[in-house]
Amino acid sequence: MKTVFPQLEENQSIDDIFICAGKTVREDKNGNKFLLLRLMNSSGTISAVKWRADEALAEAFDQGQIVAATGTVKMSSYRKALEIDINNIYPVTDTSEIDLGDLLPSSPRDLDEMESELAEIRAGISNTYLAMLLDEIFTASMYRDYCEAPAAKGFHHNYIHGLLEHSVSVCRVASAIADQYPDVNRDLLVTGAILHDIGKTVEFDYATSIDYSDSGRLLGHIVIGEKIVADAIARLDRIPEEVREDSCENIQEINLQLRHMILSHHGEKEYGSPIRPKTPEAFILNHADDIDAKANVFQKKRAESTGRQWSDFNRPLDRFLYLKKVED
Repeated sequence: MKTVFPQLEENQSIDDIFICAGKTVREDKNGNKFLLLRLMNSSGTISAVKWRADEALAEAFDQGQIVAATGTVKMSSYRKALEIDINNIYPVTDTSEIDLGDLLPSSPRDLDEMESELAEIRAGISNTYLAMLLDEIFTASMYRDYCEAPAAKGFHHNYIHGLLEHSVSVCRVASAIADQYPDVNRDLLVTGAILHDIGKTVEFDYATSIDYSDSGRLLGHIVIGEKIVADAIARLDRIPEEVREDSCENIQEINLQLRHMILSHHGEKEYGSPIRPKTPEAFILNHADDIDAKANVFQKKRAESTGRQWSDFNRPLDRFLYLKKVED
């Protein structure tokens, strides 16, 4: 990878390989086709435009394909942000020598460090039943998917390992809030934080670009995640000897409240949750999730700002973001 998007400068020449993360064919007022593109590599994404694209070029490649492109970095008169004015772009047919790690954005945090943090969090759960339930859910393949998956397509932690990064952060935020309220069941809260977005292991396809799977579009990660947890609960069809000190009734209550946390963690029905939080652990999880997602947006925008004090208008947050950092 030669092109690092946050370091681009106006009039810089581009000659590199990217993933086409977005493609729209438009026509100008004279009937000439042009392409509005989003190009992606491991440093992020950038808008690009190819003017005067004939029919063959418009159909030459699709979103999600690897493309080679040449062009020049320009300041968009419309968006007031840098974009690539494409000279030439074509699909790469032989990808055998291409390292997808150079093309897919990934977490800025070290993967081994995050996995160790998750193991530490799980080791801190003293409730034997919840620890066993996590073991039941995290098969080798589920654990691999959990550590690899993105947490979103475009809003927050939208990169490889993003789900893991987001989840361990939500665990830390939720646990810090729980320190203030001794009545909160910390083991239940932390387990819910680990599992709240586990449906995203199924919601997204991310082989060459991050997009929704069929199940992701039709069901969504909340429904998928609740089913993953409910299925694991069902597989623990008898109370193991190790947890017989806990009553069956208490385990049933744990299961009920944990599933409620998964279903309610977006907080409101208009945000995708079929039910609103109705327990203290569910309330805390909802806000910890929201805090971490929005804090990550600021982190990304600051990293991409190249010295700008204000972001472009951020539609998910419905505001401009002030990016100037107060130094210690």
